[in-house]
Amino acid sequence: MTRTLDQLARLSTEQALLSGGDARLSMDAVSGVNKYGCSSRPDPSMIAFGSSTGSTISARGFNASHELHQHLLQQVAGGRESALYRQELERLRLEFNQLCGIGKSDNIDTIFAASGTDLHLICGQLLSNSSPLRIIMMDACETGSGVAPAMRGQHFSDHAALGGKVTPLETLAGAHPVEVHSIGLRGRDGGKRLLSDIDAEVELLIAQALASKQRVLLIMIDLSKTGLIAPSPGYIANLRARHPEQVDILIDACQFRISAVTLQAYLKLGCMLTLTGSKFLTGPVFSGALLIPPNLAPRLSNQKLPASLADYSAQAEWPEHWQATEHLNNVCNWGLLLRLEAALAELRAFRALPEAQISEFLQRFASAMQQALQSSAHFLLMAETHLDRAPVVEGSSWDQIPTIFPFLLLHAPGQPLTRAQTQQVYQQLQFPLTDPAAPANLAQLRCQLGQPVLCGQQFGIDVSALRMCASSRIIIDGCEHGAKSTQYVIQRALSVLEKTAFLISSYRL
Repeated sequence: MTRTLDQLARLSTEQALLSGGDARLSMDAVSGVNKYGCSSRPDPSMIAFGSSTGSTISARGFNASHELHQHLLQQVAGGRESALYRQELERLRLEFNQLCGIGKSDNIDTIFAASGTDLHLICGQLLSNSSPLRIIMMDACETGSGVAPAMRGQHFSDHAALGGKVTPLETLAGAHPVEVHSIGLRGRDGGKRLLSDIDAEVELLIAQALASKQRVLLIMIDLSKTGLIAPSPGYIANLRARHPEQVDILIDACQFRISAVTLQAYLKLGCMLTLTGSKFLTGPVFSGALLIPPNLAPRLSNQKLPASLADYSAQAEWPEHWQATEHLNNVCNWGLLLRLEAALAELRAFRALPEAQISEFLQRFASAMQQALQSSAHFLLMAETHLDRAPVVEGSSWDQIPTIFPFLLLHAPGQPLTRAQTQQVYQQLQFPLTDPAAPANLAQLRCQLGQPVLCGQQFGIDVSALRMCASSRIIIDGCEHGAKSTQYVIQRALSVLEKTAFLISSYRL
């Protein structure tokens, strides 16, 4: 944790990027990577298709962070740190909004935080202040293990971004009590539930809450770890029309796999959004933003937050006029600032691409991945074929094309790998093969897929799905030199699947 420029000066850019977060930022002393398998320095030899989990920082992102780091060290200290921190965050906030098509006249308020989980903690406490609150969230297996505790106002790690050691699952001092319900997105066999059934379950919980004089915060997910949207956008639009005052809606878009048009549509509907820079954007792990539309800002800006939230959030990370920050400290999370800078560099590069080019690449990538996964005896594809957000979003956009392709691993048809075996394959993918029988094109291949996600049972065996993912960085690389670059990126993805199949067939797991 760094709070002064003097402390920041003692750290390299690599070290500074690891400050101001929780235990998930920690690097393993042996492997040199965090729990997501990501390094704090660029690793161009890693073939990374695991952006639904996290990514190692790119050269573009690292250079942007390093330049900002050096700029900060040239500033005069003498107690001006907090003003400088707010100034830099405001610069980031302005460009971020511009890249998302948000203008000053849209009156969107943005709160920064160290992670998507931190954002959920903040949102839950903002909404739970004025009256009893029922929170309805989607399946924790499809969001994140820390989200449910965060929504209940509990510590979700053993270390807070700004407050040092904490006790996991212990309620924050002064936190407002919250009732949390979780909705399953998949059945026991891992198959996705009908959206109509999910909508009906949500509707029943909302009706019960309103009858009990509770306010409701509904968290819609767009997209989940395995590429799902739930509840249905049609239900969300209808709900906003029926209960504009009693029910607030948060769009969990932490994967950031949405276009600027989709983002703006949710805000115009009156929904809040959480976004992170570490998934689709492939910025370093741990940076996020909560967007508050103008229909909610007047009410939320005057809420009283528990003083213990200062362990997670600093005043400058909030809009300057918000009275809700009175119990937060005027300190600096330089690590968060540097990670946001890296994510912004990735967003800037992605937004420079024509949308038609993005869509063309994704169509070819999706087609190739679906064909490869469906044609192999070692894989069982579980991906969506199309993402429909009507009536919230009309027309076509690149984000209607799937970018996450979850799949189960099979010894043979009807014989899935166990969760432990799937985890072993996931880990082995990141290292060269030692088997002399390994094909030459795979022997030195180091690659990443999205971490295993629990997906019910198949043939009486508890199973998990790995995930092949397209990211903004993958798209940029695939569009750089037209069709030639696209084919190169697709071939690299196919080689990752080839290595995965080899590990299944050639090793005793």
